[in-house]
Amino acid sequence: MTVRLTTAWINGQPADCVESLPVINPATGEAVASTGLCSAEQISDAISAAERAGSEWRRTTGAQRCEILNAVADRLVQEQERLARTITDEQGKPLGQSMGEVLFAVSFFRWFAGQAEQCKELLIDHPEPNRQYVLQPTPLGVAGLITPWNFPLALGAKKTATALAAGCAAVWKPSELTPLSGLAMGPILSECGVPDGLVQIVPAPGSVAGAAFAAHPEMRIISLTGSVATGQAVMRSAATQLQNVSLELGGNAPFIVLADADMEQTVSDLVQLKLLVSGQVCVGANRVFVPRDRLSEMIDCLTARLQSVRLGIGTQPGVDAGPLIHQQACETIRRRVDAACSEGAQVLAHCAIDDSLPAGGSWLTPTVLSGVTDTMQVATDELFGPVISLLAYTDVDEAVYRANDTRYGLAGYVYGTNIDQMKAVAEQLEVGIVGVNEWRPLRAEVPFGGVKQSGIGAEGGTHGIDEFMHWKVLSMPAPTRDE
Repeated sequence: MTVRLTTAWINGQPADCVESLPVINPATGEAVASTGLCSAEQISDAISAAERAGSEWRRTTGAQRCEILNAVADRLVQEQERLARTITDEQGKPLGQSMGEVLFAVSFFRWFAGQAEQCKELLIDHPEPNRQYVLQPTPLGVAGLITPWNFPLALGAKKTATALAAGCAAVWKPSELTPLSGLAMGPILSECGVPDGLVQIVPAPGSVAGAAFAAHPEMRIISLTGSVATGQAVMRSAATQLQNVSLELGGNAPFIVLADADMEQTVSDLVQLKLLVSGQVCVGANRVFVPRDRLSEMIDCLTARLQSVRLGIGTQPGVDAGPLIHQQACETIRRRVDAACSEGAQVLAHCAIDDSLPAGGSWLTPTVLSGVTDTMQVATDELFGPVISLLAYTDVDEAVYRANDTRYGLAGYVYGTNIDQMKAVAEQLEVGIVGVNEWRPLRAEVPFGGVKQSGIGAEGGTHGIDEFMHWKVLSMPAPTRDE
């Protein structure tokens, strides 16, 4: 049986909350648990306690932090199946995808364990003789972490591992829709040596947590993964205390198929990308640009591929895609697809839905939509669902221009055969990361962040830890040789 924590995790132990909220399995529509919702006062107290715990943590060495973070990674590997089942129960994705998410979380603890050891002071030449500059990497303080429901464990792990590696304390607000896998991290962190109070896990409505984060004078950075609207609200609120912000927001990723692309491989990768979390991914391919003279070929390949896709409950074997997060998400996407069809688009293919699926689940069939134009809402806004929108183009320069004609700039994809051409196209895309013949380019080892309205700052890589630090400069007399 999956073990779930259904209360907040404050000061190294479960903490009761006055209010609660059922956690719904989107595959069945039934409650799998009930989670506590923290009040603004509880969150404020948790921030203060985190600041006290952080005053000791910031004095630990990089080697000490590295050892603890690696211990957390080891424990996550041991707990992989239990955590994966928790993710599937509360989020709905197939168990195989949930198992992969746990390993994705592991990769961030491993990577930032190494980065913790690399956080060392630097010596810089001084223009005056017999002096030197000493640059010291210094943790900002308490970090407020706000994570969404699509990757409830991995995104929290990424932010938590980075903050701890930098020497910060953290107050993590998981989505109230999927709090269970985040709360399961509480005892794991404690058992692996993370001091009590250093990481507080506080499920709460976004408006309550956001206001509490912004109002507290000890909150020094707010790191959010969420929508553009939420990011704008966080920036406005953070201005009161002039807190640092790191924002990974929505996307409208172009997927450009070049004239020489291997269509079978391209379609295989595209479908895998769109089935990941049932298309509820900020880096998912939202607009698929296809050469006009290869459009029918691509439609045929997509139609054949979708015939073998199985939609179902994530714990069942052989399932390719699960439900959407809730019924409202399904209704929103259906309205947008219907609107596109009223403007001239056509639904050309979709996978079948098994009649035996629970009626209460949030089921939406993966669908191919052709005849999409740049002005349709399915192309202008992030769709966040398993709809493959095909947009025909004649000239590559035209495709690049149209791909960039959006307020978003998070991810993009280029598929073809000629490496020079693919690289040239990728370099012109106004995004933070491009997968060239690769549908999952994100790794712990590389920085990831958006441009335009897709975000501020970067996560991962050697740059991610900088979001949680500042460089203190000491202008010092140079030591003599005897010293």
